[in-house]
Amino acid sequence: MSERKNRDIQPIHEKPFGDILHSMDNFFNQAIQHLHSPKTIPVYQYETRDQYIIEAELPGIKREQIRLDIYQNYVKIGVHNESFIEKKDDTKRSLEQSLRYQRADRIVTLPFAVNEEDVKASLSQGLLTIRIPTKRKRIPIDTKEV
Repeated sequence: MSERKNRDIQPIHEKPFGDILHSMDNFFNQAIQHLHSPKTIPVYQYETRDQYIIEAELPGIKREQIRLDIYQNYVKIGVHNESFIEKKDDTKRSLEQSLRYQRADRIVTLPFAVNEEDVKASLSQGLLTIRIPTKRKRIPIDTKEV
């Protein structure tokens, strides 16, 4: 009798609850796989004799999706991408719709304050280039022997 009783008792991860728990696990695992963390925008900064240059890699992004904001000595690069996909199948009488929204921002701190009218930006082959004229003057240091 005790052998039969032991065979009838099943752990919760086995049937009948095991299927339900397994289905719930699969649902949440698939949902998490489709969530994307905000991507960072790779940025390179360098200075030439007369310009401070910021280059941001934005492959596949169109000019309309980019927003540049300038405030004092900060440049904010924002990318907003929204797409709507609709699939209709008349034979199966089904309609599938999906909306995808992505947003990424990057704030670059500059070593000097910027006048927004002086800033020029261009997008070519997925590379956003921001050119800021440098109005800094180098001060020569005299060496005097004491």
